[in-house]
Amino acid sequence: MYTLLLVIIYIAFVSLGLPDSVLGAAWPSMHQTLQVPEGYAGLITLLIYTGTTISSMATGWLNQRLGTGKVILFSVMLTAITMYGFSISDHFLQLCAWALPYGLGGGCIDATLNNYVVLHYKPRHTSFLHCFWGLGTIISPLIMGAFLERGGMWMQGYQVIAIFQMVLTGILFLSLPLWKKTEEAETVTEHEAETETLPFMALFRTRGVKASVAAFFCYTSIETSIGLWASSFLIDARGIDIVTATRCSMLFFIGIMSGRIISGFISERFGDLPLIRWGIALSAVSSVLLLLPSGSSLLPFSALILMGVGCGPIFPCMIHHSPCLVGTANSQTLIGMQLAAASAGSILMPALFGVIVQHLHIGFLPLYALLFSFLLMVCLHRLPVCHTPNHQASESM
Repeated sequence: MYTLLLVIIYIAFVSLGLPDSVLGAAWPSMHQTLQVPEGYAGLITLLIYTGTTISSMATGWLNQRLGTGKVILFSVMLTAITMYGFSISDHFLQLCAWALPYGLGGGCIDATLNNYVVLHYKPRHTSFLHCFWGLGTIISPLIMGAFLERGGMWMQGYQVIAIFQMVLTGILFLSLPLWKKTEEAETVTEHEAETETLPFMALFRTRGVKASVAAFFCYTSIETSIGLWASSFLIDARGIDIVTATRCSMLFFIGIMSGRIISGFISERFGDLPLIRWGIALSAVSSVLLLLPSGSSLLPFSALILMGVGCGPIFPCMIHHSPCLVGTANSQTLIGMQLAAASAGSILMPALFGVIVQHLHIGFLPLYALLFSFLLMVCLHRLPVCHTPNHQASESM
């Protein structure tokens, strides 16, 4: 039962990744079609992650009333509708109207499934879960690049993604009885938790919580800024053609997925914090490589892959470290706080870099990533070293 449910969870995270990277891949074409400045992508991202922040904080309340299966079902359905809405938009304000509800759906999927996997599966599955998010982020630029290369429009790429989301909605609907069975089984173990449930502010004052929340802000500032602006950086700062840049923007996400696969196999041996440190260091080195001028595309493409590999283990390892900081009874609240901070980073920092693009130059993107790598390392040094409790619900996994 848990194995089949894990497969469904993995597929749901593919659906979460599909829309996350497609905007960055499509935007060089979209802003020309819509006749808006290049920096306006930051406004779309701001609205998406505003919705994500709201829904991340509300997942505990929603799960208590609807159950995990229904929350995921309705959330994926909402993302399907909004992706179709993107595909039929012929004005920038229409995109803005669809962006907020997309963020609401995506935030529920992210917070709910992260907490579920952290509590009920072994550590490697947290990394593997985010690998499937990475798979989604790789597929969508390929889809978008294929349409653009053949003279198609970005709207067609969004339509294909909307269809995938609707198919997944059907799968999730059929899986509702399975979610119900697992939730009934979990009620037995929930009463065994010994950790005291803390009020929100008391939890926030717990040692390491502030640093953990700030770390999520810094990490997503790197990931979303690179994910959104990589294509434009390759075109405007490195002189690469639009089709090649659109396709190769996925290299960053290929690197992320690769890093998470590696992390999944070694996480139980090395632990969360050492993997995070190595990831930050590799991300910083890659930012420096991306700064270097080059007469060919090999250096920037290689730097994007390496940056992705460095970023790969950071997010899942920080998520997995959450019960270690506050106990299993408080992990859903903490993960909601962390993902809200992650959304805030995703809201503010790509939008801020959009202002930099408008008034300075997109060539500052590697320095931007390097700054947040340093801040992330500062946050990491403030986290206490501890051991995450074993999760018994699916020990065979």
